[in-house]
Amino acid sequence: MSSPGAVGVTDLSVRRRRRANESVTAALIDATVGWLRESSLDAVTVGAVAERAGISPVVADELFGSIDELILETCLSRLSAVALSDEADQGSLARVAEQLGRMMIAVADEPAIASACAAVYLHAGTAAARAQERIGLEIHRLITSAMGPGCWPEVITTLEFIFSGALIQAAMGTMSFEKAAEGVETAVSLILDGPPRR
Repeated sequence: MSSPGAVGVTDLSVRRRRRANESVTAALIDATVGWLRESSLDAVTVGAVAERAGISPVVADELFGSIDELILETCLSRLSAVALSDEADQGSLARVAEQLGRMMIAVADEPAIASACAAVYLHAGTAAARAQERIGLEIHRLITSAMGPGCWPEVITTLEFIFSGALIQAAMGTMSFEKAAEGVETAVSLILDGPPRR
């Protein structure tokens, strides 16, 4: 069994290879999006994605050892493209609401990707653990930026739980993305602005 340290080193080296082959990685991500729009997750393989992208299957396997890893990278590419909400003239409530709204829209625009990513996220195993860690870090980065300096860590953690829970429910089809976004906005208001007076 590999030690956690060995897994971390391996994961870092793989990510470095992907960055060094940025155009190939981008082509595989684009092909993954195309496949997921047309087929179910069960029908998508690294080999099929590589063929669609015009990339050698050997090269694709070196960059992505499983379809779960490729889907994770596809989801992260969407989240990392979300613009930071850090306008100094806005209050923290407005910034956080705007940031979480942008994040939800980025995922809602590609429901097939969201559903596939949620499935990977909820699986047991190494790919799920990496998905939970890396997606969690990206969500943390975006929320922390919107909150600004001096925010209580407990507040940020609570907002992360709220957003992640709403996102997974919407991605799995138990509620619409619009309903999830409304719920997140209400929760943010309650946490940062307090409950309305009766």
